[in-house]
Amino acid sequence: MMANQSMTNTQDELDKTVDQEVKFTHTSLVTRASQIMAIIVTLGLVSMVSSMLVTESLSGDAAQINNAGALRMHAIRISRAHLSDKSSDKNFIQKEIAGFEERLSHLLSGGLTSARENPDVEAQYQHILSSWERLKQTDIPTPIFSFDQFVASVDRLVTLLQTESEKKLEMLRLIQGASLFLVVIIAFVVLFRLNRLVISPLKLLVKVASEAGKGNFDIKADDSSNNELGVLARTFNKMSEELKSTYQDFEKRVAQKTRQLTHSNQSLKVLYRGARNLATKNNAEIDSEIIAELERALGYGKITIKRVCTPQNKRLIGVITPHQNIKNYCFASQQFPLEKQTQLFGYLEWQVPKNKVAEEWQTQMLQAMADIIATAFELEQKRNTDNRLLIVEERAVIARELHDSLAQSLSYLKVQMSLLTRKMQKEVAKEQVSETIDDIKQGLNKAYQQLRELLTTFRLKLEDPSIENALQGTVTEFSTKCHHPIELDFQLPQNYLTANQEIHVLQIAREALSNIQRHAQAQQAKVSLYQENDLIKLEVWDDGIGLPHQLEQHGHFGLNIMQERAKSLGAKIEFLSKKPKGTHVVVEFKH
Repeated sequence: MMANQSMTNTQDELDKTVDQEVKFTHTSLVTRASQIMAIIVTLGLVSMVSSMLVTESLSGDAAQINNAGALRMHAIRISRAHLSDKSSDKNFIQKEIAGFEERLSHLLSGGLTSARENPDVEAQYQHILSSWERLKQTDIPTPIFSFDQFVASVDRLVTLLQTESEKKLEMLRLIQGASLFLVVIIAFVVLFRLNRLVISPLKLLVKVASEAGKGNFDIKADDSSNNELGVLARTFNKMSEELKSTYQDFEKRVAQKTRQLTHSNQSLKVLYRGARNLATKNNAEIDSEIIAELERALGYGKITIKRVCTPQNKRLIGVITPHQNIKNYCFASQQFPLEKQTQLFGYLEWQVPKNKVAEEWQTQMLQAMADIIATAFELEQKRNTDNRLLIVEERAVIARELHDSLAQSLSYLKVQMSLLTRKMQKEVAKEQVSETIDDIKQGLNKAYQQLRELLTTFRLKLEDPSIENALQGTVTEFSTKCHHPIELDFQLPQNYLTANQEIHVLQIAREALSNIQRHAQAQQAKVSLYQENDLIKLEVWDDGIGLPHQLEQHGHFGLNIMQERAKSLGAKIEFLSKKPKGTHVVVEFKH
């Protein structure tokens, strides 16, 4: 936007400059062209008018020369007639004299006025008139030499007239030659000035425009001329300067954007590798590696990560840095808090040399890295909390199961031992003592069996990488123990459940099959694991004797284990009686 506004302002200034320069220019190309055209037209007019005048003056010369020649012919005829004595010749002489005088008077009153301006022509003409008057007044036959002299005078007049006419023709040739010479000179001058003032500047302007089209604005047009082309050249030079400045500004912007993109790409790589390493390694090991790579990306400065104990006292509990000795490092530090959800884990400190200034992309990258590290610390803390909760939960389950099964058996044994002690103190019959001892033995065996079942339950883990294979192994194991077939229907994709869900599902299935083994007296059973809409369903059924009417009165700690597992799984569990006989265990939970 700023570049467009600048170019618009520049264009307005150039328009004003052009108007002013054209307005006050006296040597413009239009003026010079008009002057040259005026000179050429004037020269043409002068040449044509001069030629017309000379031609007009020549228009009567031929007739005058013919009349002068006729006078000579009449004079010769009159001289021949004088030599004859015939009377008829006298009439002929009178006729010739009349013709001679008529031509002489016509020569005098005709177009000879221009010729008479010549003193020689005028003197010769007056001489002929006086000679003719003398010849005409002579009564005696005129001597032949008188006529010869008169004819010679007429010949001289003819010669003078021819000379005068030739002078006019010479003048016409001189005018035409001078006009042609001036035209050639003017044409040469016009071509020379046209080449210097128009053609050469135009060629240079074309070259400048061509180079400008290629992005080269260093070539300048010749703006020394004080004419339209000079104005155009100055305007073009100013435009080239503006375009050069604009191009340089664009190049700077492109270079700046390229640097920003390079820094952004480099920052993304560093942040990605840092996030990946934090997700796969422990923090104490990864922090030094991240710091070293972060310093290489920043180009200068030292990075230190400082962890605090709690957000309340902010006591420093650890410093992570890849540098052995930074005591003599002169710096100005910047701190970025490792904070997540108002919980402060520490600080990421960047020690910048005093002669350096932190750029925006560096600050953004450090802040992003601080957020990633804080997230990693938060996730680590959450994992530790989850692990502690799992341990507490497992301990609660173990305590509950011990209380519901083994503790009750031990309490029963304690009561039997008290009864046995009283019987022995009272020295009752041996049969009653033996009966109590047998009850104690049965209780011990039952407690031992319950202990083994509990150990089996809480030692369970997935040895096989697939829940399907683990369930298949469990089904095979209990098929052997129950001495009847157990079918497995598995309809979930591989790795569909989380590890925690797989453990709970497998444990519930084992408890259900264990109950079938101990109590069901079944002939067949089936385990199904499938998805229905957004629910995962685990079903275990058998065709045994079914469930008792009051489960609470029968100390079924196996059912309690399944209920606790279902609760940990966030599942709903139901124990149903099948018709006509058997048991159906249904577990439902969301994926």
